[in-house]
Amino acid sequence: MLRGPDGRHWQETVDHFDQEAKQRVAMLTAAVQDPDTGRWTADPHGERTTVTGIPDRAGYTEVSADPLREPCIAHLHRLVTKVTADFEQQTGAPHPHAADLAHALEDVAMRVEHLRRRPRHPPPRRGRC
Repeated sequence: MLRGPDGRHWQETVDHFDQEAKQRVAMLTAAVQDPDTGRWTADPHGERTTVTGIPDRAGYTEVSADPLREPCIAHLHRLVTKVTADFEQQTGAPHPHAADLAHALEDVAMRVEHLRRRPRHPPPRRGRC
């Protein structure tokens, strides 16, 4: 799952190397987030776009498709949602950093996912410790 430079979310649907252009081409489909589970999935009727080159160099950031899987992240998400909702209720305007907070939570969830993917027992080092 990728978050674009404009904050929209995309799922990479096709990825290939274009021999003629001599670069990678990624086809992306707009994604939607389930309001109950927080999971991101490709919208079957969503917009499609093409990114040439490596998406993360074009301003796209990898994010977790299931950002609320980890209980501590889900709890933090609920707290931030409550605080930003309270702010909006009191002021009548959305919190000025609501999108930044949501993106930061996604970034933390992705770090947790990267840690989960790492092998638990790395191979032993050779030589001095």
